[in-house]
Amino acid sequence: MTETCANLTQPKVTVLPQKPERFPTTMKSLLTPILLVILTATRPALAEVIDASKPVKVFILAGQSNMQGHGRITMDKDGDLPFAAGQKQFSYLKDEDGWVERADVWYCHQPAKADLVTSNLKPGLGARPDSIGPELAFGHVIGNHFEEQVLLIKCAWGGQALGGPFRPPGSGNTGQKYTQLLAEVKEALAKIGDHFPAYKDQGYELAGFFWHQGWNDGCKKDLAAEYEKNMTHFVKDVRRDLGNEDLPFVIATSGMGGPDATGVAGFLGKSIEPAQVAAAAKFKKCTAVETRAFQKHKPGRQKSHWHNSAESYCLVGDASAKAMIKILGE
Repeated sequence: MTETCANLTQPKVTVLPQKPERFPTTMKSLLTPILLVILTATRPALAEVIDASKPVKVFILAGQSNMQGHGRITMDKDGDLPFAAGQKQFSYLKDEDGWVERADVWYCHQPAKADLVTSNLKPGLGARPDSIGPELAFGHVIGNHFEEQVLLIKCAWGGQALGGPFRPPGSGNTGQKYTQLLAEVKEALAKIGDHFPAYKDQGYELAGFFWHQGWNDGCKKDLAAEYEKNMTHFVKDVRRDLGNEDLPFVIATSGMGGPDATGVAGFLGKSIEPAQVAAAAKFKKCTAVETRAFQKHKPGRQKSHWHNSAESYCLVGDASAKAMIKILGE
């Protein structure tokens, strides 16, 4: 969903057990060339848990469409995912076989009006099958950091204001998406074994919360004016309602448009980002990640979606994961 003001390091290498061949040699000889192309073009998803003796590390990724992810995988322009993967910082996204799929990082998301998505971390888990969001680089960096299995639960829907559907209880008139976020997290954790058969009943640990949102609030002066208050209540209420008063919390600021952002009815930088930074500063184990420098290229037209730059989404995810790891180490 396109939002408008009107609509409110290289990864560690883990040696996993080899799967048996899917087709005996005699059967392979009978496959048509076309079928062989399909089989070799799609890398089989590994399903082994990295360390089943320790609880799964769970991270919640929440927000509106910029957390959903509208970074296009292929646009044949600077800023798309092949361009990002060609940079040293994100070279881990591809190997000699194509896009890397990580079995040590699971992903779960219930899109609006669509089937539940459960997957190993890979490209194509954005708002559309041809898109990515911050989850891709975030998951790689977090997955590199932990020996334990990682689970990313995304709770994101397009066009949702913090002062509206995401409104926290502390601000009064709790929003429907706030309630839905809590319900989806609890359901995903209750059914983790159903969603991921490789789960070995090792339990889980709610390890962190990653927030990327703000466009719709920045489109209205009244919502922009109360954003700091709402963000403050949101952090406090989410921690309480998820049963972890010290839950590490990272807020990726709404830096779409770059350092020249003009605020309400233009871009968000001068209206929403300061409020996000100020709210984060009120808490321990909570930080705001400045993102305005991440709009390096503009391959697409959707300014509310980082101009559809997969590179920008990777930069947001990468910086937010590193900020999360810093909090976890404090």
